[in-house]
Amino acid sequence: MEIDLCFVMDCTSSMGGHIKGAKNAIERVVEYMANMKPTVIVRVGFCGYRDHCDGPNRLQIFDFTNSCDDFKDYLSGISATGGGDAPEDVLGGLNAAVNSITWRNPTRVLLHICDCPPHGRRFTGLLDDYPDGDPNGLTAEQVLREMRSAGIYYFFGKITEYTETMTEEFQSIVGEYPVFDIKGTPDPEGLVEKFFDAACSAINTAITLRESH
Repeated sequence: MEIDLCFVMDCTSSMGGHIKGAKNAIERVVEYMANMKPTVIVRVGFCGYRDHCDGPNRLQIFDFTNSCDDFKDYLSGISATGGGDAPEDVLGGLNAAVNSITWRNPTRVLLHICDCPPHGRRFTGLLDDYPDGDPNGLTAEQVLREMRSAGIYYFFGKITEYTETMTEEFQSIVGEYPVFDIKGTPDPEGLVEKFFDAACSAINTAITLRESH
């Protein structure tokens, strides 16, 4: 069985440790899946996002690869910088992950990890430069329904309580989906372990859902 696994991550200043955790966990994930019976081959991709004030650095996209080394090399060049107000360009990042990378395998997993919500009053009461929502006109309904139409299973890694309303709004659009608790992990090894557990659980859940349809 072959699976596409895309990490979508907030890459603003507060996310440095989590980007490192993803890099260190992915090799373990691929090795774990390769040892499953039957073997599961994982292609990994990455879509990092920041905020609208970050210009050409707003999105950083790495298309799917079978090479752990290439993936880790790419992530080693990702720095946690930028971000203006509290909300980030969540919808832009998810939209890019759905439409700007090459999904190919029938089982498609998107693991989204962030510590802040999208722009707009419906998602947050935090200080927001775009309280009316995404300045490019993206809506959660549009992005999430395109994701669903593309056969991509969405999973979320929760780091802070600031994303609670986002989760409620997203689930009101596409229904329940798994939320993994990644918050409150001060040591690097513990963070890697949480990433590993979340990614493996997401993959196994997606396989089960795919086989049941």
